[in-house]
Amino acid sequence: MSKNNFFLLFYLVVFMLMSPCVYAFGSNSDGSIITEWEIFKATVENYKKNIGVKENIKNAALAEKRGRFFFNEGRYDQAYFNGYGDAIAWIPRPEYFFIIGDLKLRMKLSLHSDSPHATPEQKACWDKYLFAVDVNRNLESSFEIGFGLVGELNLSDTRKSKIYKQAMANATCFARLTSKYSEGVGSQCVPIEEVKKCLGSPLLFLYN
Repeated sequence: MSKNNFFLLFYLVVFMLMSPCVYAFGSNSDGSIITEWEIFKATVENYKKNIGVKENIKNAALAEKRGRFFFNEGRYDQAYFNGYGDAIAWIPRPEYFFIIGDLKLRMKLSLHSDSPHATPEQKACWDKYLFAVDVNRNLESSFEIGFGLVGELNLSDTRKSKIYKQAMANATCFARLTSKYSEGVGSQCVPIEEVKKCLGSPLLFLYN
């Protein structure tokens, strides 16, 4: 697959993950239907093709550097789009998908805890229905791709890494948190402090 075609598929994945409704298929540039499984297969093939290409390794590393720079400045959107999003386009490493999932949920969290427009209620609590949607759309979807790549490519070193283990722990924590507040007729929102506990330290600090 050419790099241009992969860029198209990558941004289709991004669109699907950020869309209000995530479907099991999308539309290619020529109007034909492309399934998420086909996108995943293309991602696997692109990893195999580019993991040893020096130019791609260099450009992915530069994108990582940009991403970390923007993150340290608190510019999560730029860390995502101009940092680790670019890195994925060069080499779709599973670690990048973990980092992106973490970044996207932190972006959502900042709207609650950091935005000057947030109400006191929003700063303290996250509507449980919106929370479930946001976790699925922003964190789980990206994590699933990362875990899928590790399994499909049998990346044993990645499976033993700190970032993989922490991503797995975070995914489990959010699954429990979502389940806890979605059941029954109790509290209608998820305490922000509990969300922060599940997120923990940024995943990008566990990579390289």
